[in-house]
Amino acid sequence: MIELFEVTKRFANETAVDGISLRVETGELCALVGTSGCGKSTTLRMINRLIEHTAGEIHLDGHPVRTFNEQELRRRIGYAIQSTGLFPHWSVARNIGLVPRLLKWPKARVAERVEELMDLLGLPMAQFADKYPHQLSGGQAQRVGVARALAADPDILLMDEPFGALDPITRETLQVELRALQARLHKTIVFVTHDMDEALLLADRLVVMRAGRIIQQGTPLELLRSPVDDFVASMLGGENRGLKEAALTPVSERMLPLSPRLISRSRVGRDATLHQALAVMFREHADRLTVVDDDEMPVGELSLRRLVGAGREE
Repeated sequence: MIELFEVTKRFANETAVDGISLRVETGELCALVGTSGCGKSTTLRMINRLIEHTAGEIHLDGHPVRTFNEQELRRRIGYAIQSTGLFPHWSVARNIGLVPRLLKWPKARVAERVEELMDLLGLPMAQFADKYPHQLSGGQAQRVGVARALAADPDILLMDEPFGALDPITRETLQVELRALQARLHKTIVFVTHDMDEALLLADRLVVMRAGRIIQQGTPLELLRSPVDDFVASMLGGENRGLKEAALTPVSERMLPLSPRLISRSRVGRDATLHQALAVMFREHADRLTVVDDDEMPVGELSLRRLVGAGREE
């Protein structure tokens, strides 16, 4: 869906992005991470031509972005930012319906789409349609921003630190909601964040940038298990990388076949993470768990030794 070929961006004598190549597959959530000034937001904004690239090529669905009319391009790509960018003198419903109106959708279709998205984002029409941005909490305003980005049903969604200004509890709630939303909609998303935990939670593909270059990219587990250098290892949590890996690794990857004579009363779902399994062990003072399926039927077992990867047991 999105391809960058040796893309460079220079501002006067400064190189913000330096010859990067990247491919984002259809339906994939790609997170760009790195320290401040590494070029991740510039990379994002070059995709929808808010910033023009200096060299290289950017393709959307096989076509160079410069073959598209700028305004048409931006209307077909959803864009959500940290500050929401909502018009303060417009109601929630009017803000969400902006792009469909610009695309000259029939009024009835716009109204239907606005209601659909407000329901999807947990913003009941009766309660929120006529409110103004200043009457919303930070989390509610960010939901409206995401709804507006999705209004014209774009194939691509660009998100630049969308939850960065929110308190930790609201941020975590919206991260979970975005994961659930993506599971339903399967959009192609490029997501910029400085929060590595957020990136690890959300990303299918993780891209670590430094000084305008891509240092390493791959799945979160690939990077956690094999960081290319000390910088990437540090970005991923340093000595805490093992715990972050446990938060992404499913129990099913480490469980052993069930031993009927050793069934434990302490249980964990096979789709739970190793981090969740460890929490159960601590809470229930158990060094062995019975692994169950969605119907609570035992399908395997997990010991503390196996959880930390000490090898297969007799």
